[in-house]
Parts: sequence; structure tokens; C-alpha cells
Amino acid sequence: MADPVILRDLKQLRKLALLIHNQEEGAISKIKFKSEPDRAKYLRDIRENYESVLGLLNDGAEVKRKFDQDHDDTRTPIAHEIFMYVVHFTNRMLQYVRNYTLRTSYLSKVREHSKSLIKRLSELNPRDLASVEDLTEELVVFNNAALESMRKRQSPASRSFSQWLEGTGLNPDKLVIKAQEKLGFKGPFKDLKEEEKLQVYEKILLESGHGGVVEKWLTRAVGAAGMAVLVFTAGMMVWDILSSEHPFQTASRDAVETAASVGGGMLGEVIGDAVATELLAGVEVSPLFVTFAGVVGGIGGVFIFGAFAGWLIDLIIHSGGSAEFSTEGHQCFVARMPDGVALARQIAAES
Repeated sequence: MADPVILRDLKQLRKLALLIHNQEEGAISKIKFKSEPDRAKYLRDIRENYESVLGLLNDGAEVKRKFDQDHDDTRTPIAHEIFMYVVHFTNRMLQYVRNYTLRTSYLSKVREHSKSLIKRLSELNPRDLASVEDLTEELVVFNNAALESMRKRQSPASRSFSQWLEGTGLNPDKLVIKAQEKLGFKGPFKDLKEEEKLQVYEKILLESGHGGVVEKWLTRAVGAAGMAVLVFTAGMMVWDILSSEHPFQTASRDAVETAASVGGGMLGEVIGDAVATELLAGVEVSPLFVTFAGVVGGIGGVFIFGAFAGWLIDLIIHSGGSAEFSTEGHQCFVARMPDGVALARQIAAES
């Protein structure tokens, strides 16, 4: 599998964000909404997502510019690491989170963490060598986590692991439980500390041949904002591995598109139709699995989106897939979303 393209030039990243925004607008424009105000809401959400990406990039560029001007030998290198944090996670979100309603949730976590990093840098005493070292090391870990999550996404090792899992008959949530048991963590996954959840997902990533994302950092303290980014990133990677090899039937895609074709559909009905279609083809899948796959990876090229996406994927990740959740009462739509990876390669080839 080809290495990921990492766009490090701000002009290129802004261009990628704009291309994705424009294609998302086009996709929304083709949906048959019940009313124009409904359409306007989703178009507004897309615009806000785009502007938030630009805001994140501007924050990173500004902290780098400020400390470059100050000629601060201690804090300037850290400012550059914060800038690269912004660059790396922007690449990850734009290229690998194709569902913009899910990207909105991820983006809010990354932006909150970036603001906390900038605040810590601004308040950092250059003479406090321990704090300087801690912040520097934390940024190195986060930058590596972003890069590794892109490099190893759906690698051959991941695909082999996903195929092995299918052969065992284990449900994804049972795999999470087994990893938790190996680590000796007691109680329901949802009740574990955030750093323990991260260790469970790291365990699965290591056993998948994927390689851990932040195993060297697990013995050190990370603030709540940073931990939210790490758990979400690792959890997304694990669940992406678990769903990457499932060949959804073309009929399942057609069923999903039909169920949400006019004015959107109720999430429970859309998921139910997909599950039923898979069963008719002799494949047993759970509603939770189909929901995650539909929101994150797509079903036959179409993505399920709606206001529920961010919190629902958060619920799956933070419960290890074991929490009871209802698909009832949530309106959803389906559309083909832009391929950020292909667009990034196109931009890189043009430069």
C-alpha cells in the first residue's frame, strides 16, 4: 500500500479543505430534503466545519510566527512542534475522516487540545526544564500518533487481522473484552479510566500487527483534552480495522440509499434494512457494526450522516461497543463523500 501523502504547506492544506468543502456542498445539494431550511442547516454545518479547519490552521501558523519573531531559543522549537501537530492532525481529519458530521466531533477535540497546548507554551517558564521537557515529549508523541495512524491505516497486517477475526467468530466488542482481561482491568469497559481504555485499544493495535500508537507515553500524565484526542484516534483505528474487511453487499448500499432517499430516513430503519439485506445474503452483522461502518467507512461507497454521528461514535469507542444504544428517533441522510486521500495526492502532484 502506498505511503500516505502528508501535506505540510498551509496553502496546500487550505486548498484540500476547500476542495472537500465544495464537494460536500455538491453532495448535499443532490439530496432530496423535506424543506429548504433543512438543506440550509446542513450546508451551514459544512461551512462551519470548513471555517473551523481554517481556524485550526491559523492558530498553528500564528503561534509559530509569534515565537519565530521572539527569537526564543527554548520555546520556538516547541511552537514549531505545535504547528506540526496542527498540520498532522489536519491531514488526518481531512484525508481519513470522510464523514463531515464525524469530522466535526474529531475537529472539536483536536482544536480544544491545540488551544491548551498553545496556552501551556505561552505560560511556560523557559528555565523550568522539567516542564519544557514534558511539553516537548508530549508533542512528539502526539505528532507520532497522527503520523502512525495514517501510515498504518488498513495496512496488510490490519487486513490479515481483520480476516482472522472474522474466522474466529468473535464480535468486535468481545475482542475489546478479551484485550481488557489480558491487561487485568476489572469492570465494564465504559467505567475504565481514559488511560486504561487507551491501553486496551493499544493492546488490540499491537496484536493486530498494526503497532501501537502511543505505548511509550502511557506511563506519563496527559491532560483531559489530550487524552480525548488519543482515545478517539486509537479507538477509530481499532474499529476501522475491525470493519475494514467486511464486503457489504451492493444490495445493502441500495437498501440504505432507498431508505433515506426522500427527506432522509430514521437511523433505525436505515440500519435495519442494511442488516436484513446482509442476512439475506447469508452474512450476520450487528446493528452496532453496521452503524459504525456506515458512519465511518461507508457502505458500498455511501456514508450515513446526521447530527447524531459524533456522539454515537464517541459512545461506541468509550464503551468498547458494549453500551446499549438506540438508533430510534435519529434522522439520517446518505451521500457519497469526498475522497480526501485522492484529493491530497492530486494536490501534491500539482506542486
